[in-house]
Amino acid sequence: MNDSVRLWRVLIKAAALFILFNIVWYVAQPLGGLNRLSVYGALFPPRERFPFAEFPEASYAVTVNSLEQLFASHRVARPKATDEFRVVMLGDSAIWGYLLRADQSQAACINALDLHTADGRRVRAYNLGYPTLTVIKDFLILRRALAHAPDLIIWSTSLASLYPSDQLDFPLILAHREEVSELQAQYAFKLDQYPLPPRPWQERTFFAQRRDLADWLRHQLYAPAWASTRLDHVLPRFIAPHPVNLIPDDNVLSVNVLRLREAGKIAPEDLNFDVLKAGVDLAAAQGVPTVLINEPIYRNEAHPLRYNTYYPRWAYDGYRAAFEAVAQREGWRYLDLWDAAPPDQFTDTDFHLTAAANCAYAALLITTILAELP
Repeated sequence: MNDSVRLWRVLIKAAALFILFNIVWYVAQPLGGLNRLSVYGALFPPRERFPFAEFPEASYAVTVNSLEQLFASHRVARPKATDEFRVVMLGDSAIWGYLLRADQSQAACINALDLHTADGRRVRAYNLGYPTLTVIKDFLILRRALAHAPDLIIWSTSLASLYPSDQLDFPLILAHREEVSELQAQYAFKLDQYPLPPRPWQERTFFAQRRDLADWLRHQLYAPAWASTRLDHVLPRFIAPHPVNLIPDDNVLSVNVLRLREAGKIAPEDLNFDVLKAGVDLAAAQGVPTVLINEPIYRNEAHPLRYNTYYPRWAYDGYRAAFEAVAQREGWRYLDLWDAAPPDQFTDTDFHLTAAANCAYAALLITTILAELP
């Protein structure tokens, strides 16, 4: 047998094995099971918040789009202590703690207070925020959080979190499009971006999933660096301040057009309060109370048309009135804390607080909630 024949046989066998491997991968989809495994909490300390990294090498974190992996590597996956009152906190980048260290997030500030409930249980808060303004994302996280025995859910939102036109166009949500479709079939949410494009068959192949597999592996490899530094977010030396010189108009800042039933007026039906209701009801069915929060925003009291870059006065005032009306109708526990932080304590956006203001707000938030719990 000459060398050319041997070479062809080797190439044919390699091609056959490659095809067989891809067929097995396509059918088995092992990445789903792999995402439920993590070295965090087993070989290394668990993460304090979900990994979200713009500069992975510097922050020892990589953005992972699997919620199963996010939970597997988070400390909320630890068994609940017998004397623990477990509080999970949902929301956007303000809850996650953008431009703050992990120990400066609202959950960390609450834990530093060493509070106890009336029956003596230790209050332990868990940061399940994620940096996107969408309540659909929060609902996906809430559904998984219920498997970890919470005693209380604090769900912080803002007007921009409730736009039906801006709910789905995020990598984390698109990665769970089948789940979103199931929820949409069950609840018929008002989602202007639905239906999502179907997942092409190529996305189930190893070739298409190699980036997700690499991200999973990099996430595990960053564990030793996280354990030694507790660094998961690069803090820039210079933070560009949020705009204070506001444009002289009264348009809503939104990626897509916010469709209103009546121009210049926010009605409850214009926003995704239906998603909040689904989450509150789901938690209540498992005996877990939810407190809904309208989170603090930067406020320019002198501007005649706008509170900030995001919100004109007519829209935000209408949203607050709508939230109050829906909360009363549904019997929700609701706190409107939109002005609970001084305007000079916001950093790069109209939602992010300085470390000191964030902890002061967190203390106000948890003591107010605990005082009102039965």
